[in-house]
Amino acid sequence: MIFSWLAAVLGVGALGSLLLVPPREFGRRFHRMISFTALLLLAAGYAGGVLGGGLGKAALASAAALVFVSQWSPVSWIRPALFMTTLLGMAAILAGARFEPKAPLMTASSWSLTANTIAAGMLLGSVTMGMMVGHWYLNVPGLDIKHLRRMTWLLAACIALRIVFGMGGIAAAVPTEASLETSVWRAAGIRQAFFFWQRVAIGLVAPAVLAFMVDRTVRIRSTQSATGLLYIAVIFVLIGEMISRFLYMTAGIPQ
Repeated sequence: MIFSWLAAVLGVGALGSLLLVPPREFGRRFHRMISFTALLLLAAGYAGGVLGGGLGKAALASAAALVFVSQWSPVSWIRPALFMTTLLGMAAILAGARFEPKAPLMTASSWSLTANTIAAGMLLGSVTMGMMVGHWYLNVPGLDIKHLRRMTWLLAACIALRIVFGMGGIAAAVPTEASLETSVWRAAGIRQAFFFWQRVAIGLVAPAVLAFMVDRTVRIRSTQSATGLLYIAVIFVLIGEMISRFLYMTAGIPQ
């Protein structure tokens, strides 16, 4: 279930971040590749029951249409189709089945679950798309460095947003009878300390440091070094989001 959720959120986040990549400069092949990959990820999420029924089918149909648009339609159609697919995909995730935690230490508010899901998609999408954009400089050496700089700033903003929503979600949660602590922070940081602090260090702090390093390498136009750092950041973010989802599924920690 964790991997199905991760696949769906990653697919939608990648499509959302792709909106910042101009199709005229990167070409159809880049957008077709990302669109087809996102279609497979959404299909995995639908198969795992993560996407809402009707909206899930609509999101899959829209993603399939996006692949077609990316290949054969006028270039000006790509971004509107991309925007529509992103909205449908996120709506399908938010309307999907709510899986209750097995042994919740706290009860999360509905707004924090929604906000953290959106923030997780944005973070996963921005770091993955940043890595793909950096890699594309090897295929098209003449690309303007502004594209990679823009993706780096997006990644930094998504990390900050993820931290804010994660902290806000925990602060707004209410301890349950299963928790012996009177504070949700003690429940998260002490009862679930082994996984919670791994999630913070691997999924938030390390990507933040790497985003700063990527920004410095982009400033000196070292695209290969920046891409290598982004590869590492993708791994850290994926691990961090898996731990985050595990914490929610097992203990109800909304972060």
